[in-house]
Amino acid sequence: MFTYSDIQPEKHSFLQAWRSLAESRFLPLALLAVGSASNVVYAHTPLVAFAAMSGVILPRRRAILVVLLIWLVNQGVGFGLRDYPLTAVAFTWGTLMGLGALLVAAVASWRPRFSQLTWAGHFLWAAISVLAGFVLYQGLILLAFPWLSGGHAMGWDIVAKLFLKQLTWATAIAAGHSLLLRRALIYFQNQ
Repeated sequence: MFTYSDIQPEKHSFLQAWRSLAESRFLPLALLAVGSASNVVYAHTPLVAFAAMSGVILPRRRAILVVLLIWLVNQGVGFGLRDYPLTAVAFTWGTLMGLGALLVAAVASWRPRFSQLTWAGHFLWAAISVLAGFVLYQGLILLAFPWLSGGHAMGWDIVAKLFLKQLTWATAIAAGHSLLLRRALIYFQNQ
């Protein structure tokens, strides 16, 4: 780990702004609200997008908690309102999706040093996290798919549509976070 004295003043401001935003109460609650509301649009919340971006923009424990809560809301809506079947296969799929999302959040929250000091590093890590998170999550799903699919097929066209959905949501989350981070950065630079 490095200390504030190890970094240049402009990078110090970026890190300070990121930390103040990441440690606020607003950001995790906003992610939870938007992630839960996404159930209105999709039967399956874009878990990779929320997991990857939560890992990038929140401390690890908060990211994992937010992703866990979004997944729980999704499962509650699915089984409670959308009438998912109460079968071992359905519960296995749900558990697998939750496990995949938690793994993505954990990997994304690693946040190497380059991602903590500049806009370019931050965006690069966000892009890496979304791409790697999708590969990790979808890889887990594809490994289980032959045993749990019930004869359904999943081609590359479906995987491409899933990736586009995740990328769209991740971009929207990143844009919202960037606006908040810019505002915090201006505050810390004027201190």
